[in-house]
Amino acid sequence: MLSKLGILIAILVLVFIFFLVISFGAGAFSKKEIKTETKKYLKSVNILLAVIAVVGIVLVLFL
Repeated sequence: MLSKLGILIAILVLVFIFFLVISFGAGAFSKKEIKTETKKYLKSVNILLAVIAVVGIVLVLFL
């Protein structure tokens, strides 16, 4: 069974992998110009991932 630190690391790794997959899928790392809709989408995804990471940290540290 994982300790609290293991769970926290797993949550953060999953969030980071999700960020990479979404960014590659949206073309954020390509050399082409990114559309404004895509930039707004990526900003929203980054905010969502930050919220998920913060909630995960709070749950692991305080429960």
